[in-house]
Amino acid sequence: MENLKRNFIENHFTISKETTKSIEFEHGTSGEVIYLIPNKEITIILNPKLVQANQQLLDKSFGLNHSTSFRQFPKRQHTGKDLIHYGYSFKLQSSDELVKLLKII
Repeated sequence: MENLKRNFIENHFTISKETTKSIEFEHGTSGEVIYLIPNKEITIILNPKLVQANQQLLDKSFGLNHSTSFRQFPKRQHTGKDLIHYGYSFKLQSSDELVKLLKII
C-alpha cells in the first residue's frame, strides 16, 4: 500500500483523509479527488462527474461503488432509504497502470 501512496504523491496528489475504508487523495493543481480502496487488488474510485464527461473512462470503469467514505463525491439513492456517496470504480493490474491513469486525470 505504501508504494501506491508514493505513486499518488509523485503525481502531485496529497493525502487529505485516511480511514479503514479508503484513502482520499487530492490533486494539488486541479483539486480532483480520488479514493484508493485498501483491497488486495488496486481499486480506485473516481468522481462520477469526471467519468461521465469522458467516454474513455466510462468504458474502462467497473461500475458504481457506494460508500460513506467518499465524502467529496455526490450522493444518490442506492439500496437504503438514505442517500449515499458514490463514484466509479477502476480495478488496476499494476502500479504502472495506476501511474498512467493518474497522469491523464
